[in-house]
Amino acid sequence: MTKLPSWCDMPYSTQSSSGRYDLSGIKFALVYPPYGPVKNEPGIKTVKENYGIFPSLSLLYVAGILENVGVEVLFIDAHAEDLTLEETVRRLNEFGPDFIGYTLTTYLFFQSLDWIKAIKELVDVPVVVGGVHLSIYAKETLGYKDIDYAVTGEAEESLPSLLKAITKKEDLSLVRGIAYKRDNGEVVVTPREAEVDVNESPFPARQLLDNEIYYSFISKYKNFSVFITSRGCPYKCIFCEQGSKTFRPRSPKNVVDELEMCVKEFGIRELDFFDSSFTIRKQRVIDICDEIKRRKLDIVWAARTRVDCITDDVLKAMASAGCTRIYYGIESGNREILHTLRKSTSIDMYHDVISRTKKHGIHTFGYFMLGNPYEDEISMRQTIRLALDLDLDYAQFSKVTPMPATEMYTMLLRTHGRDYWREHIANGTDEPIPRPLCDLTDAEIERWTRLAYLRFYYRPSYIMRSVSRLKSRDEFVRSAKTAWQMLLNPPSEEGMEVVG
Repeated sequence: MTKLPSWCDMPYSTQSSSGRYDLSGIKFALVYPPYGPVKNEPGIKTVKENYGIFPSLSLLYVAGILENVGVEVLFIDAHAEDLTLEETVRRLNEFGPDFIGYTLTTYLFFQSLDWIKAIKELVDVPVVVGGVHLSIYAKETLGYKDIDYAVTGEAEESLPSLLKAITKKEDLSLVRGIAYKRDNGEVVVTPREAEVDVNESPFPARQLLDNEIYYSFISKYKNFSVFITSRGCPYKCIFCEQGSKTFRPRSPKNVVDELEMCVKEFGIRELDFFDSSFTIRKQRVIDICDEIKRRKLDIVWAARTRVDCITDDVLKAMASAGCTRIYYGIESGNREILHTLRKSTSIDMYHDVISRTKKHGIHTFGYFMLGNPYEDEISMRQTIRLALDLDLDYAQFSKVTPMPATEMYTMLLRTHGRDYWREHIANGTDEPIPRPLCDLTDAEIERWTRLAYLRFYYRPSYIMRSVSRLKSRDEFVRSAKTAWQMLLNPPSEEGMEVVG
């Protein structure tokens, strides 16, 4: 059993000035391990080397939550800084943490676990983990001896309450939204906390990072960060882990307050909005853009959305407020597959919205998936053709991998009768995840994915247009290298945007 921190017997202040528990005296280290190629997906190598380096937004939120209740926080981004295990341990020992925290994804679970185990051997303090993964596989995850506690939902209330309970040696079963182990090894998962008010959540603690080391391969500025203006998504796409979750938007004032802090305190000039669909509430988007302009914030930014959540008024507002790129979830060029995916969009709609976006001077990035349920070579050919016809500025073609807590994965369970991801986490199996209801082999899907990249990025017209808009030799090299690596190692849908 991991020994409890030395401060557990210290006098305890019950409330901070903000009404939250005062946990002053606790030292909490947050570690974001490096990740690399995984057996089931070599394309993730492209992410690290070329596509960009993104900060872990979830850990930055955790850091903000902890600092808000008086905890001293160390943030180690071993991935972005390319730190070795030895360098990471040295920093941890210099800091002397009482806890070490990690964010876990199902996809990269064992890469993170290797680091958790190695660090635990050298820095023996309680380990707390969180992330969407824990809402699904908490018992399987805490089955590993090096993981002590988990936050299974949003951390704003659960994490401070967990630390208070440990400090006061209170009954952990009374803390909502956590998982822990009894003395006999039994894993207990408590009921979740109610959803938080997103306008009350502390801002991410970006002051703990060197924001200049982050970038995407199409970044304009060096100081770069990621951002969310909402949580959840009301749409029901069968492949998305965020689908059918309560949409909770932050107010325009709250959003722009954080943007202003990014600019004035951290010198951040470029941001990537990672909302599932930024433009769900159109007037809210217009209000955000108006406030950006009113405060004269000199930023450029990108956002993700759906083509059925866009109007000319929204595009005009976004362009005038610094939006230079929109990522559209297009997915397929086949109408039947779009219906299966529950996209509620049409091919004509894609052509119309992409055309209008470009007229407003905003670059377009299309997401496409290959290997969908009922996919065949004809439908994949239609998807590639659509990507070419839309004349997008950028495109990503992903091999579909059914992820936990999605309807697509439920289809897989019904079809194959096995919970592959649960087996993967519980037993460390490295068996490839099958494609549901698709007769194509993985090798065939990979071949078509490579063909899609070849057809899209190596058109003479595309190459000439791309060269003409590049601003520097470094940007040219980075873009060319990325396109080449994408061709050699096409990503899965989990493989391109890892923000933690």
